[in-house]
Amino acid sequence: MGSLASKLWLIVGAIGTAVAADMSVGQDELSDWEEKPLVISLQDDDFGDSKRLREFGRLLDRAEKAKVSMIIFDLDFDRPAEDLDFQNAIERVADLSVPTVSYISSSAIGPGALVALGSDSIYMGVSAIIGSAAIEAIAADDESKKSLQVSQAQSILKARARSLASEKGHRIDVAEAFVDRNREIDAPWGKITEEGEVLTLTADEAVKEIEGKPLLAKGIAESVEEVIKAEKVGSDTIEINPRDFAAELNRERLSGVDEVSGDTEVTEEKAGEESDSSLFGRREEGSYAGKVVVLEIGEDSLATGKASFDFMDRTLKKAELDGAEAVIFDMDTPGGFAWYTEGLVLDSLQSISYPTYTFVNTRAESAGAIIAVGTSHIYMRPAATIGSALVVTGGGQDLNESMNDKVTQMIIAAVRNAAELNGHNPDVAEAFVTREKEVKIDGEVFHEAGNVLNLNTIEATEIINGRPLLAKGVARNLKEIIKQEGLEGEVVSAKPLGMEAFAHWIQKLSVLLIVVGLAGAYLEINSPGFALPGLVSVLAFGLFFFGNYMAGNLAGYELAVLLVLGLILIAVEVFLFPGAIIPGAVGAALVLVALGLAMVDRVDLEWKWNDLPGADSWATLFKQSFFMLSLGLVGALLVVLAGMRFIPHTRFGNRLILDEAVASGSSIELPEIEAERDSYVGLLGRTTTDLLPSGKGKFGGKYLDVVADGEFIKKGEAIEIVQHGGSRVVVRRK
Repeated sequence: MGSLASKLWLIVGAIGTAVAADMSVGQDELSDWEEKPLVISLQDDDFGDSKRLREFGRLLDRAEKAKVSMIIFDLDFDRPAEDLDFQNAIERVADLSVPTVSYISSSAIGPGALVALGSDSIYMGVSAIIGSAAIEAIAADDESKKSLQVSQAQSILKARARSLASEKGHRIDVAEAFVDRNREIDAPWGKITEEGEVLTLTADEAVKEIEGKPLLAKGIAESVEEVIKAEKVGSDTIEINPRDFAAELNRERLSGVDEVSGDTEVTEEKAGEESDSSLFGRREEGSYAGKVVVLEIGEDSLATGKASFDFMDRTLKKAELDGAEAVIFDMDTPGGFAWYTEGLVLDSLQSISYPTYTFVNTRAESAGAIIAVGTSHIYMRPAATIGSALVVTGGGQDLNESMNDKVTQMIIAAVRNAAELNGHNPDVAEAFVTREKEVKIDGEVFHEAGNVLNLNTIEATEIINGRPLLAKGVARNLKEIIKQEGLEGEVVSAKPLGMEAFAHWIQKLSVLLIVVGLAGAYLEINSPGFALPGLVSVLAFGLFFFGNYMAGNLAGYELAVLLVLGLILIAVEVFLFPGAIIPGAVGAALVLVALGLAMVDRVDLEWKWNDLPGADSWATLFKQSFFMLSLGLVGALLVVLAGMRFIPHTRFGNRLILDEAVASGSSIELPEIEAERDSYVGLLGRTTTDLLPSGKGKFGGKYLDVVADGEFIKKGEAIEIVQHGGSRVVVRRK
């Protein structure tokens, strides 16, 4: 078989994946078979399932294209058929345009007998037998159903046998008797078969003549070589079987189109150079115009939460806005979150105009398989798998029955929709996510119900009726895909930049930063002098704007200035024009707008602004930002209230608030002041802190929180209370 392997290699050499797909090969590749007899060895296993039958069909196609001088089927079948799946293969034998001969060295029982009937001539080994082509058993739920199905199958098979015999010039009664146990055949020497038996002939019986014509076989031969000699077709034979032929084709297909130097490292190197030069840049500053964008989906990419899907979504949208040539998902993942995946597949991937590719390198399981069927084209690494997208809990357990049905039906609808939109087989996509789906292609069962579907590279790229089952081809690396598809743009890897990755964590802490920033600003306003609360507030807001800016949100210098302006207006209200209301209200509004807009995604906003397909509504666009801002405001309020309650009694609080400080307003008890007075207007005292404009003053031995009336007053100056209402005490220099 060593010479056979070398011959096959020459035959299939230089055949690309696309050429293998439609089996359209040139004459140069087939020249080794031309005008030579081809011996095809066939056994029961070669007709055992639909895959083997397809391999047999491909071998016959190749033999016809190569214009072999004759096909000799070396048959060794010793088991009856259990179904009718082999019928198309028998018809293919009968329809061959080249001469065919069947040689039965040992036995041709069941399908083997029908292959012989479909051949032009039949030869028998010395001790060979042929016949017993009836179907004896079919799996069924009950006996009555089983009996009916067997009867139907026998009727179909009997008609098929008659048709083959008539077409090839064999005796029709013999062909019928191979299937029908009630068919009797008489010969001059007696009955050939009795009623109640299916016919099986020995070699001697098969070659006996009735009215000058053999009963079935043309002659008896001890070997294939004798058959070839008797048929006078030459001795330079080629021997092969469907399994070896398929293996050679698969090895050629999996070996790649040609030797392409380099690997994905080339792509990553380019991306790395871009990242180094943009360490403090952000994604929006670089353009994807005309480029091939690679999105890597690794071990944990689909299982770490919404952030990864948000990154992929933003990348896809930016590629659309910039005019990218294509996006390739470089995938090696065991799966992840079904809900986020469904949104990515149905929304983001279907709202773009450029071609998308999935390179299964080397796993696209679960959620990865769903994303793959949502892309335009799929390529497989030589040893890769795709499928097994059954929906389970986060811990890997099956869902309960009611929830499983609900969720599975939703995912089925999503994957079928995505598959149809991208030209993939929707039945295959459905079989990825449910055990209940049987996959049939042109009446042949490719995958039986009962197990979730998972395909290896050979299966995913298998050509059935001129189309791949799922994957377009095989590639060892990204460069091969780019070459096969004719992509010309620069290849860039869409990865978070160094500082951007850090910024995403800052973005997740936006609520906490708002709390700390607002609380620090409040404490600083109420504790004159730039101290620790002010520094903490500046750092918190600085990180807040930096993180959201780097993560691709609207945060930028403009909104930072807006925030500062708002805080200044609030300070003007407190220090310069107490009770004016308008500066404080406008300032608060500016602060809220700045913080809220800073968390809105820049690409999503541009997508909505341009009214592109799949854009979120305005409410959805701002909902998350509003929610986080609300949490921040509530958190800041709680921190401030807690601070007012507990900080004065701490060592840190003593540095911010005088030990003698007491609650302000009309609730103050002033033993050395006229306690019966309703108003403290006119009381004299002295400042104990600078009034800028708020601070503290001492009146009759007690300290009050006071506010200067329109001017700053230094510590130690004499003051007089000029206004007292509720908790507000206003003073002026005496």
